[in-house]
Amino acid sequence: MFANNEIGVVQPIAEIGKICHEAQHHLPHRRGTGGRQDPVDVNSMNIDCLSLTGHKIYGPKGCGALYVRRRNPRVQISGQIDGGGHERGMRSGTLNVPGIVGLGKACEIAGQEMAAEAERLANSATS
Repeated sequence: MFANNEIGVVQPIAEIGKICHEAQHHLPHRRGTGGRQDPVDVNSMNIDCLSLTGHKIYGPKGCGALYVRRRNPRVQISGQIDGGGHERGMRSGTLNVPGIVGLGKACEIAGQEMAAEAERLANSATS
């Protein structure tokens, strides 16, 4: 978790990821959408896996995304539900196309409005 939405603690994600990579056997996973208004750079933050959920950025409920690093280091994960063999064997079942489109649009809007929203939130916290 980047930041705790109840008490406001912000974790030093880049430093945690660096320690994990130096240990060469811990692959940090981060929950990426919890109301933070900062850009995420998986390379500079040493993030190997990142989960996103649509409803936290005003996208559709029940739709999310999982980033899995493909190189330096390559992360391999096992599928949790066997079946259709989609996504290189990591997922089975039929895609939720409207949810995926909605999540993509919510991410696009969040990227465009991130700086202004962060400023608005900072100003409302001080008033």
